Order: sequence, then C-alpha cells, then structure tokens
Amino acid sequence: MTSDQRAEQAPHPQQTQRPQHPQRARHALRVLGARPGVALASLFLLLLVGWILAPNLFAPTDPIEAVGPSLAPPSSHYWFGTDLNGRDVYSRVVHGARSSLLAGLVAIAISLVCGGLLGMVAGYAGGILDAVISRAVEVLVSIPGLLLSLAIISALGFGVDKVAIAVGISGIPGMVRIARAETLRIIGLPFMDAAATSGTRRVIAILTHVVPNASGAIAVVAGIDLGGAILAVASLSFLGFGAVPPQPEWGSQINEGRTYIASAWWWTLFPSLVAALTVLSVNRVSRGIGTRENR
Repeated sequence: MTSDQRAEQAPHPQQTQRPQHPQRARHALRVLGARPGVALASLFLLLLVGWILAPNLFAPTDPIEAVGPSLAPPSSHYWFGTDLNGRDVYSRVVHGARSSLLAGLVAIAISLVCGGLLGMVAGYAGGILDAVISRAVEVLVSIPGLLLSLAIISALGFGVDKVAIAVGISGIPGMVRIARAETLRIIGLPFMDAAATSGTRRVIAILTHVVPNASGAIAVVAGIDLGGAILAVASLSFLGFGAVPPQPEWGSQINEGRTYIASAWWWTLFPSLVAALTVLSVNRVSRGIGTRENR
C-alpha cells in the first residue's frame, strides 16, 4: 500500500474530534441528572450573579423611590409586594444582593488570605512561631464569631464595608486551623522531604509546594464558610450595623419589616427566603465540589 493510499484511509483530525462534543454534553447531563440539588443550586447562584452584575436588567424599578401604594400585597405588578413607603420589595431584594453578597465575598477573601497564610506558616515553621499562632487562635476561637464581629465593628464604625471587614477578621481563626492542619499533612509527604534535602528555602517551599497542594481543600472550606459569612453580614445588618437606610440590603430589609410581619408578611418573608436559599445553595455547591475533590 502506497503512502497516498494510507493518507486517504487515515481519519481526518476534525472527524475524530466531532464525536467528543456530544459525549461531553451527555456526560454533563448525566452528572446534572444524578445530582439535581447541585444543578438547581448552581442555577440559583447564576441568577444571583446576574443580580449583582446587572440588577436593572432584572428589576428596572427604582429600589429607593416609592412606586406604588403602601404595603400592597404581592401581585402581578408587584411580585414581592411593597413596603410601608410604597417601594417595590422585589426591586430592593434584587438591588440589595450586590451589597449583601459582595460583603460576604470580601469577608471570605480576608479570612482566606490572612488565615490561610498564617496557618501555612505556622504548620511549616513549627516551634515557637507555631505555638504563638496556635495559642492566639485558641483564644479567638473561644469567642463567638458574632460577638467578635460586634467588638470589631464598635472600633471600626458602621457600614457594609466595616461589617465585611469585621466578619472577615472573625473568620481568620477557623481558617488558620484548617490551613495549619492541611500544611502538616503536606509536609509529611515524600516530595517535601526531597525539597528540604535539596536546600529549598522555607518561603519558596511554601509558595511552590504547600500553597498549590493545600489550596484545593482550603478553597472548599472557604466556599462552605461563604454561606456563613453571608448570613453573618445579614445578621449584623439586621441589628443595624450594616447598610444605612434607604439603601437596599437583605438584613436591613428584614429588620424594617419585622414590625409589620402580621399585616405585611411579604416584606420580611421574601428577603429572608432569598437569603436562606443563597446560603443553602452556596453550601450545596461547595459540598458537591468537596465530594468530587475527595474522590
């Protein structure tokens, strides 16, 4: 057989790649069918991302100005009803997602960066440094997170940004313990002994070996803690430390409507329901990712 005949019989590269797309689509559908909870939670989180990026697209009504009668019940015109001032509750929930969710993300970023680095340094260095960091973390862990956040807010002042910083600082001790435990597991592996034998500096070893191998487990824990951070931000805003009225925010909306819960139940119900679904969705997706990482 000549080379030209073999070239004609050989499959074209594009022909061999075409069947991969239907196979990937079928595989994705099987995964979503096997785990409908993760699929629904992911769709809800995508909706929240849309609320953050383009709130006017989902709720064009002004969330601050009155658009209807006072305390109007849910209807086709006002999906979530109106509040005492005639403002659209649905619009306020959609526009309030940005401040509530971004505050939770900032809090997790603070605890992840600070707590993760401190935990890795403590686990890798050991000795006196590990003892000092561990004892300080034990003292902070003994204080309830919400109480610690309130103490920090009293020093920083009120506002959503201050609430995010306070929640992030209160989450550092837990992240330090997770990162330290993961670092201790990693430094016992053979490749870390090889790095120490080759004379690799501690800072380089942490950045090149510990951080990449510990980032997966720490990221999963951070995702699970994100739900708690969102709930903590809403709780502090409910107590009056977050957004300043009339700015929309989930916790402050729940606080505003609690007095009228008997006559205007929708004012409190819908912000509470959205906040609860957000926390449940974040936890469900994070646990699904964690289960996949452990396989």
